[in-house]
Amino acid sequence: MQNEAIEPKRKIKKGLIILMISVILIGGVVAVIFFNLFGSKDYLTKQMYNIPILKDLISSKPAKEDKNAIISQLTKELKTKEEIILEYEEKLKEKDERLKEKDNSIESLKNELEKVQMENELLKQQLENKKKSLKDIAFYYQNMDSQKAAQILNNLSDEEVIQILNAMDRESVSRILESLKEEKAAKITNILLKNANMVP
Repeated sequence: MQNEAIEPKRKIKKGLIILMISVILIGGVVAVIFFNLFGSKDYLTKQMYNIPILKDLISSKPAKEDKNAIISQLTKELKTKEEIILEYEEKLKEKDERLKEKDNSIESLKNELEKVQMENELLKQQLENKKKSLKDIAFYYQNMDSQKAAQILNNLSDEEVIQILNAMDRESVSRILESLKEEKAAKITNILLKNANMVP
């Protein structure tokens, strides 16, 4: 009696095992065909194309045409993207060139600024030297006899006389102006007045 009860269970187990193996095999075959592993889909399509009844139902040409159309479409898209990339590269090159030009311009302006600053320093130095020389000359005339100083200043240009007088103290300037020729003293006084009016 136990054997009789075990026998149906064994049959059920065998049936389940066979069913599972069948499902696994069918699933494997479907996967191989679906994913076209080992070229199986192409092979099956060719074999089915050889069967007269299935020949009309299955046509391999449209699949090839679809592949060619897809390849053609992808090629066009690739060319378009390559053109866009080339366009961006051109724009990037132009921007790089403009940046280089601006960098060169900035460098040139820096060099020019340094040159102007050096010239400015040189001019300042020259001005300081000239002021010092002028003060020294004014000091000499200031300590001279006013008559002798006036005789020498009468032979200089009005501008030179004014520069020297501007570097002297007021008392010395008034003594020397008193000793200058009347005409020269009048000119110098007139210029000194004009210069005094221009100073804010």
